[in-house]
Amino acid sequence: MEYPTDVPGLFSLGETQLTVAEWRKVLLYSNFPPRCVLERLTFCKATRGKEHEFIVLYFRHWNASVPATARLIVERALNPYQMDGRSMIMHSSSFSALQISSLISPTSLQTSAIDSVLITSNTVHSHWETYLGGRYGSYKTLCTLEFSATSCPSATQISVLLFVINRHAPDYHLWKFQCYWFAMTIWETIKQLFSGYVEAAWKPGRSQCFGFNAVDMGDSVKVVCQEYVDEWTRFDNEAEKEKQPEQERQTKQKCRAEVARAQQVNPWWNRTMMTMLQLWAAAFDSY
Repeated sequence: MEYPTDVPGLFSLGETQLTVAEWRKVLLYSNFPPRCVLERLTFCKATRGKEHEFIVLYFRHWNASVPATARLIVERALNPYQMDGRSMIMHSSSFSALQISSLISPTSLQTSAIDSVLITSNTVHSHWETYLGGRYGSYKTLCTLEFSATSCPSATQISVLLFVINRHAPDYHLWKFQCYWFAMTIWETIKQLFSGYVEAAWKPGRSQCFGFNAVDMGDSVKVVCQEYVDEWTRFDNEAEKEKQPEQERQTKQKCRAEVARAQQVNPWWNRTMMTMLQLWAAAFDSY
């Protein structure tokens, strides 16, 4: 069976890298992301250099009869370019592992961060470990989190969460808000917000660089979880408002169709009922 390409931002052709804000927008334009669920995620760490940490998300296709899984890499890096105060992100095809590793230790303590989502091509899934090794060098998987079939969070929910985490700490700070903080915050907030998961035993070396503890989350997880709840409530309310015009349009069409059907079936149909239907349709037209 061919790999599906019907869900931009999850299942598509080629490889694309987006900021978390861009990824959220892409998913909002499709009806399928709420039905594409997160099966599992892995916490990965490069074992050389700055020991970069990143998360891999595995999303199941919305159609249960299609045995396909999208693999997305989520990570934080220092913004390589800043022009007129605006951030720029390079496409994944030109964003090499060497560039990524060289950006983990900035000369300044704080500057804007790039929190990105890399939608990988299905062509690399058959040799996944080799692909990650080519991108990050030597690496290891520190932990895996798997959700049960009935409790998986949706891609839309995860996109909103990543957006909130980025908004909570948009700047890259060498000793506080770096890749270690970003990866761990994603991991812990997902655990706090969504139940029904099984977490494997952790391997040593979590959130460390050259053997030293490199991150202090403080109250980030608690605060981000509350910010997510607020943002999701706002998002849900806006989505409900957007549905109302469509529902009204469908009601109008139904009224007109009912009038037309009645006229075709019986031209001498009860005039009182006909008048009521016409008034009903006109009432909707006035809105």
